[in-house]
Amino acid sequence: MIGLSLCNDEAEVIAPRVRRALTSGKRELRCQGLTAVSHMVRRTGEIDDVTLETLRPLLRDPDPTVREHAGSIVADVWIFVPHPRLPGWLSRRQGLQSVKWWFVMRWTGVSMRWTDIGRRFR
Repeated sequence: MIGLSLCNDEAEVIAPRVRRALTSGKRELRCQGLTAVSHMVRRTGEIDDVTLETLRPLLRDPDPTVREHAGSIVADVWIFVPHPRLPGWLSRRQGLQSVKWWFVMRWTGVSMRWTDIGRRFR
């Protein structure tokens, strides 16, 4: 499936196999399906609504490995698929991720500066 997604430029050929892997009970197969989604959107710039809805529950998967991998794959979808084709939930999620990233970077920068100031006065 990963090889198919690396070699084929037709998302409609790849998507049914990927969806079957994403709904598997095996963690390894779900992760491979996620990787195939990433390659598919990078090569074709397309993803259908059914595959997106199959991908969405994996963002809340009980397995942290699958959950983290799904988050990075959704970021790839956001990068490589034109935004008007994407659903609202994905736009909101990526907007919140951007705010979270900005806040963490600002907070880390502030706390590191305070740590440096504290070291100077010791």
